[in-house]
Amino acid sequence: MSPTPLPDLPDLLRTVRRRYRLAPLPATLDAAVAAGSETALAFAMESARLALAGQEPLNDVWRDTFTDALAVLIRRAMAPDEGDPAFQAQVLKSGDAQVREWVRLEAQAASDARAVRAAVDALAHPGKLRRLPKDATRRALASLYARAAAGEWHALASEAAALSAALLEAGAPLRAQVREIGASAALKRLSDGEAMTATPPVLRYRALRARTTPAAGSDAAQAQGRASAREGLLAEQVAASALAELAAFLHRTGDAASPTYRVLRSLRTPRRLSGGGDGSKEEWDAAVVRCTAPGAGDVVLLAEVKAAPAAVTSDMPRLLRGLTRLAQAEADTAYAFASIDGPILLGGASLRALQPRGDHLPEQVIYLCSAARESRPSVLSAAAKGMLFAEPASLAFARALAAGSSPAGTALDPVWQSLVSESRLGGVLRQFDIACRAREAMLHTGDLSATLRALGHGGDV
Repeated sequence: MSPTPLPDLPDLLRTVRRRYRLAPLPATLDAAVAAGSETALAFAMESARLALAGQEPLNDVWRDTFTDALAVLIRRAMAPDEGDPAFQAQVLKSGDAQVREWVRLEAQAASDARAVRAAVDALAHPGKLRRLPKDATRRALASLYARAAAGEWHALASEAAALSAALLEAGAPLRAQVREIGASAALKRLSDGEAMTATPPVLRYRALRARTTPAAGSDAAQAQGRASAREGLLAEQVAASALAELAAFLHRTGDAASPTYRVLRSLRTPRRLSGGGDGSKEEWDAAVVRCTAPGAGDVVLLAEVKAAPAAVTSDMPRLLRGLTRLAQAEADTAYAFASIDGPILLGGASLRALQPRGDHLPEQVIYLCSAARESRPSVLSAAAKGMLFAEPASLAFARALAAGSSPAGTALDPVWQSLVSESRLGGVLRQFDIACRAREAMLHTGDLSATLRALGHGGDV
């Protein structure tokens, strides 16, 4: 009996199990409502998407289901003890001008602090003070340095003003520099932000944010960053190992004259094919390349690595845009890509083959993940939910709740109207469809390795 022929790459990938697939939405509206508010919301949006795609009229029942479900989710998020503190902070900011101003100042506080400290250092660094007489001016300059180092901006501004006045009377040449520090716009912003920090609305806002996001630069934030980096690095290492197995398999199963295959990590799109700021993906986690000459080859597989399966929904649109950019390559041209594993020239024909099929990924583009499958994957992505919550009508609904009112779900009708008519919310309307397509292209790295081993030993998959 002749051996069963081994599959080519697309067939091989199709044999790998898809443990991250999303289950279909309930078949009926009643079943979706019974399954909970997030499912009802997703069902209404997907029903509207399909109707719009088929140029069919929208059903008012979907709108009512949507607004009722969104109202439930907002009420739940605004619950004092078990709600969503990040959303509550967003609601507080949307209704309080002082909080908005503090957030604006805080966004540039790090840059302002660097500028002010640099100006103070140029005048009052301890190394410079050693050359000055031990008098009141030197003590005042030393105090300015200490205030800047400690981030005591209001005190720094006050002391700079006092020192500038004293130096004016003495006719000292340092006065202009001290006066410039005290009058700087950066120091004023820092001083204003410091004063606002102690106001009740800002204290409340900061307390809410601290419940979800550690303060920038804090030990907790640094620890969180290190943990995320370790998780991402581990996922990339496991994926690279699985892809190395795939490259070895492709080489073994080719004929004697077949080229070698190699894995390249962090492949960066050359400028001539890049998106120019349109949000396209421009760095690819890994690629399997068929070598055609020293330092040259063709892409046979692109893989994006995710530490968690839920991350693919928000990543998919960027991935599609990036592939469309790559597919603009000219077939008879080679393009220079940089990577962690060295530069390589990639054939334009293999890049053109990466053109998405509508909103679907080509077969040779996959996601890889080593995380366990979720017990109950959400049918409503966190990003889509966040965008719905950020709509003006949603924030107004939440502010009314915070003020003790009981607004009706119809107050959220403007969110539905924007969802079905405005392109800026197109990704939200399509979020379930995007998630399904992205997860269909997602393989568990262990499943890929197991499939390769089974095929390599002639076993059934």
